[in-house]
Amino acid sequence: MTIRGNRILSGTYAEVWVDGEKIFEVSKIELKVTANREDVQIGLDVDSKITGLKGEGSYVVKKVYTRAKAVLEKWKKGSDVRVQIIAKLQDPDAVNGQIERWSVDNVWHNELPVVNWEKGGIVEEEVSIGFTPSDLTNLDEIKAS
Repeated sequence: MTIRGNRILSGTYAEVWVDGEKIFEVSKIELKVTANREDVQIGLDVDSKITGLKGEGSYVVKKVYTRAKAVLEKWKKGSDVRVQIIAKLQDPDAVNGQIERWSVDNVWHNELPVVNWEKGGIVEEEVSIGFTPSDLTNLDEIKAS
């Protein structure tokens, strides 16, 4: 199989929704699952065993709106806010026009950017998040043909 350069996906065509609201100003998103491992010694070899999974990530928005206020106000009242994120990548050059889409529920914010301004610069805010990996679902995948 030969892969041509135009088949490499571009994040330019990515879209993100938080609790059903499309966030047009997102410039980057990352969701990752890390395996928590414990060492297991077998003879002289040290192997490992998965003992848990941890979901974490972040997204970056170009500041247009004051988005942190709603979550912050709930935090100040002791409420641990949870949201759903859907991330979609629909590059027109993807194999057979396929799309990749992920949904994750039970997403929490680890920190909220409130003020991060610099004269002469575009204001971007990076939001750190966590989630339970069992709530991460692949809705659509790009398959090799």
